[in-house]
Amino acid sequence: MIMHNFRPGSVGGAELQAERLAVRLCRLGHPMQVLTWLTVPDAPLEETADGVRIHRTPYRLPYWVKHDNYETFRYLLRNRGSYDVLHAHMAFGHAVVATVLARCFRRKCIIKIACAGEYGDLSTFSRFEAFDKALRILHQADAVVAVSREVERELNQYGFQPERIVRIPNGVDTAFFHRNRPLQSSNKLRFVLIGRRHPQKGIDTTLRAALKLKQQGLGGRFEIKLYGADYPEYDYRAMASEFGVEDLVALLPFEKDIIKVYNEAHGFLLPSRGEGLSNSLLEAMAMELPVIATPVSGTPDVVDDDKDAILIPPDSPENLAESMSKIIHRPDWAHQLGVNARQKVESRFSLESTARQYSALYERMCGGRWSVS
Repeated sequence: MIMHNFRPGSVGGAELQAERLAVRLCRLGHPMQVLTWLTVPDAPLEETADGVRIHRTPYRLPYWVKHDNYETFRYLLRNRGSYDVLHAHMAFGHAVVATVLARCFRRKCIIKIACAGEYGDLSTFSRFEAFDKALRILHQADAVVAVSREVERELNQYGFQPERIVRIPNGVDTAFFHRNRPLQSSNKLRFVLIGRRHPQKGIDTTLRAALKLKQQGLGGRFEIKLYGADYPEYDYRAMASEFGVEDLVALLPFEKDIIKVYNEAHGFLLPSRGEGLSNSLLEAMAMELPVIATPVSGTPDVVDDDKDAILIPPDSPENLAESMSKIIHRPDWAHQLGVNARQKVESRFSLESTARQYSALYERMCGGRWSVS
């Protein structure tokens, strides 16, 4: 696997999914390696964690089309005897390098697309110099993985051959993410939002919804905790103060004990303007939380409105406030949404299922070399 960021550096949902997948594939019998950039100076250049061999380079992996390519190409060339498949996570410069090397030296290349739409891989990459040339190279990858129907449609629009597109959703470890204590009854319900504090995640929509609920006299019935990383250009604390909801909203860093966060919550918010297939969504569903989300990218592939989640339009604080009010006033119904959500991810979106789909793809790429029980 090739990706720009990996633990212990700053990672997002795509990187977390890749890490969990690599560990699971290793347990299925695939010797897994990760090539990444050394972003934390005191991290070892080489280590093995949970069976996965991690190589951290002192040079930046390529992001742009025309920069930082040589060292990564040389590394992959020099070590080409140690791998059969190059699995690039996200479609940027490193995926171009991997595709070129795979075509030249009879290796296989898989590219996983993390997100579609305005915030997606290809939309972002299309703004780079020499994108047209890079796209022609990416078209030669042996397989391109789409995590959702929206990603699959976008790949078709960008000219990828349908027979090279494989739809494999993200997965959640349902053994780890499970409720280990009953949902706590409370007169004040806690909603959580987990993700970087960026306009993509609908943080402003959440703050406006909090204001509307406060204006309806529900200020004593709820609180919102937002866990994530700040961006200096987006001052949501100032926005919360401007709206007068700073007493109802807490903007916190990512929490390592994520199970504790879910166990203490009564509802999960995902009012995003764009997503791939959210890890946090799958985790919250596995933890039996009632979810309020927008039907963007992979989300409508996972949830059914009013059965295992509530779907609302993006940029709609009115709908978000109304849905939060329903969870506040209808606890039995909200509880059933969570129970249904858990059943859904267990049956269709487990990490085990996702890993086996990738395992089958690897085997197909390499002529059935592995036998996975």
